[in-house]
Amino acid sequence: MSYCINPYCPRPADPLNANNRICRQCGSELVVAGRYRIVKLLGTGGFGQTFEVDDRGFPKVLKVLTEQNPKAITLFKQEAAVLQRLRHPGIPAVEPGGYFTFTPRYSKTPVHCLVMEKIQGQNLEEWLGNRNYEPITQQQAVGWLLQLTEILHQVHNQQYFHRDIKPANIMLRDPAQIKAFGTEQLTLIDFGSARAVSGTYLAKMAVGQQGTVISSKGYAPPEQENGKPVPQSDFFGLGRTFVQLLTGKHPLDFYDPLNDELRWRQAAPHISPKLADFIDELMARLPGKRPQSTEVILQRLGELDVMLHQRGKSRGQFMVLKPPNRLLDKLEQWKMQLVLGGGVVLFGVVAVTQVNVYRLGLSSLGNAGAVVEQSALEVTQDVLSVPENVGETAVTPVNSPNNSAPVKAAQGKISPSLLASNRQLSRTIAVNDIKLSNTLTGHSQDVRSVAVTPDGGAIASGSFDGTIKIWNLETGALIRTLTGHSDAGEMVSSVAIAPNGTLLVSSSNGYGGTIKIWNLSTGELLDTIAGTSLGISSIAISPDSKLLASGSEEGNIYLWDLDSGEAIGTLNGHLGTVFSVVFSPDGQTLASASQDGSIKLWSVASQATESGLAQTEKQQLSGHVGTVFSVAFSPNGKMLASGSADNTIKLWDLSKGQEISSFSGHAGTMFSVAFSPDGNTIAGGTLTGRIKLWNLASGELVETLSGHSRWVESIAFSPDGGRLASGSGDRTIRIWGIR
Repeated sequence: MSYCINPYCPRPADPLNANNRICRQCGSELVVAGRYRIVKLLGTGGFGQTFEVDDRGFPKVLKVLTEQNPKAITLFKQEAAVLQRLRHPGIPAVEPGGYFTFTPRYSKTPVHCLVMEKIQGQNLEEWLGNRNYEPITQQQAVGWLLQLTEILHQVHNQQYFHRDIKPANIMLRDPAQIKAFGTEQLTLIDFGSARAVSGTYLAKMAVGQQGTVISSKGYAPPEQENGKPVPQSDFFGLGRTFVQLLTGKHPLDFYDPLNDELRWRQAAPHISPKLADFIDELMARLPGKRPQSTEVILQRLGELDVMLHQRGKSRGQFMVLKPPNRLLDKLEQWKMQLVLGGGVVLFGVVAVTQVNVYRLGLSSLGNAGAVVEQSALEVTQDVLSVPENVGETAVTPVNSPNNSAPVKAAQGKISPSLLASNRQLSRTIAVNDIKLSNTLTGHSQDVRSVAVTPDGGAIASGSFDGTIKIWNLETGALIRTLTGHSDAGEMVSSVAIAPNGTLLVSSSNGYGGTIKIWNLSTGELLDTIAGTSLGISSIAISPDSKLLASGSEEGNIYLWDLDSGEAIGTLNGHLGTVFSVVFSPDGQTLASASQDGSIKLWSVASQATESGLAQTEKQQLSGHVGTVFSVAFSPNGKMLASGSADNTIKLWDLSKGQEISSFSGHAGTMFSVAFSPDGNTIAGGTLTGRIKLWNLASGELVETLSGHSRWVESIAFSPDGGRLASGSGDRTIRIWGIR
């Protein structure tokens, strides 16, 4: 087959082009640069497409940039330059002429291309999944640590560092290629955002200037989340990667937000405490506490290798094994190279994966870890579906005689008066009533926010890739993509749809934190509001479609006139990022949730005064012991639900300002929460990718939806209650049908 890479070709995969040199559809050349015949499309996403090509009988990979903005082109060229300089079996090889441009017929815009070695195999995230997440052995861990450290040594020695070490960016070559290296061979991939390090760069970091933030949730260290990566940032990602390989679980599964600790060691009882200590050292919160160079790591690995072979554990007894000398021999090779080189290694920066500027760092998935990004050209990963025992869930009513211990779900009933006056739009959800009906793909990074239109016909999704996509809720067809934020180098933190169905509003938490107002039916950008320098994390629109509320990264809440875009009020009181804002059904109260663990209720006047819109703090709800990520009003406005990093959803009686119940699903941080339109069901999206649904009256857990493979950051019911939409860190939107 010959695939046409002209982005405007009406039929690029025309089978009749198989033996042609010129595309019969658009007239463009099919043998690119006089040597590469495109065989098949491997993947699409982010900045471009990836193809398998035939280079005069040899299979290779061709990356084609589909974005034409200057930043994307610069990063693409940078990747080519870095890979051409690095020569190692653990790094995809690029020939000196591997980067070139191709101009399709009848076009003046060149297509940017990069040809590299084709790595046969799986990335380690896929590899783990295919072996049912069975952990690797400690000896395999030491050997792989050696390989990856050798690769990083080459990278650092060329005055770069990687900045996105994680299992998805490490390939294990398949057996056919492994034979050529004589052992299992790992390859580090995704050098898309390389930055050379110099004394000037290090000086800028020292005086507090912030660089472009590239961060993968669960693998990026604190200094990188804050825009100040250093060479030792790579070692943090290396440590987190081996936590996953040695336990079979994502690092954030072990995160303890109360103590800011990763409690993973009990999940890897098969490894030596010395190896566990070393991995913890790689992951030290402060970069100064980590090993300071690849040479130091190699030295430590040599010592570990000898120790582990001399004292292998078996059923608690030590057995003596003959110590091999391969690591010590390798160490001596490194020492000789350093002596002959006669110099000090200057470390630098390679930033991998698609770039996004981001100040959220998570704080915004705050106590749970840093924001994870997927490779822009990586094919969407398979979804994990992990069964869960419903019986593990407990509901703890606050007014229980013994509220220190969980009680059975049936005892946690809500007062009938609080459930009264709900709109009966759909019957109570029962077990097995919900089925996955559609999966929407197209975003290249986390789907941060979803919102359903008032008529239930469409859904909007906002992503860290900077785009907003509008989808047909019934068919899943993509209606349009809005790129105003991505064009400005921003990411989308939140989307909201006006209750009157005319406007879509979006916010950004990077590069100034703008708010954009769009015509929902046409996609026209109507207005851009300058938010705050630290960014906007959440937005909400009042029921009358007149007011806009925005929660900021610095802890303030701003009120805006939606028609004019003018600021009309500021609410102060939170001590950390405001992750969620929501208006009550009557529009008289605004609820806000914050990093400081508090929930505040604000009285919002309907008419502005000379000094702005009158508003006062009405109430504060306290009870969570971790960041509160999401709040939602019940349809009758009498209750509020809140989801927190303390792994609970709490239900509050607003007339008394008291906690009614606490729903704990044993599924990690509760990132998102929503009431069904009839008010009978409450849904929560979790760190583990599950969605839990409880019957509000009985407290019974009626369903656990296991479809996402990463955290569920946003959930929304359709107005008729017939569908539930969820947006996730796995880059997908899933639509669940409710019978």
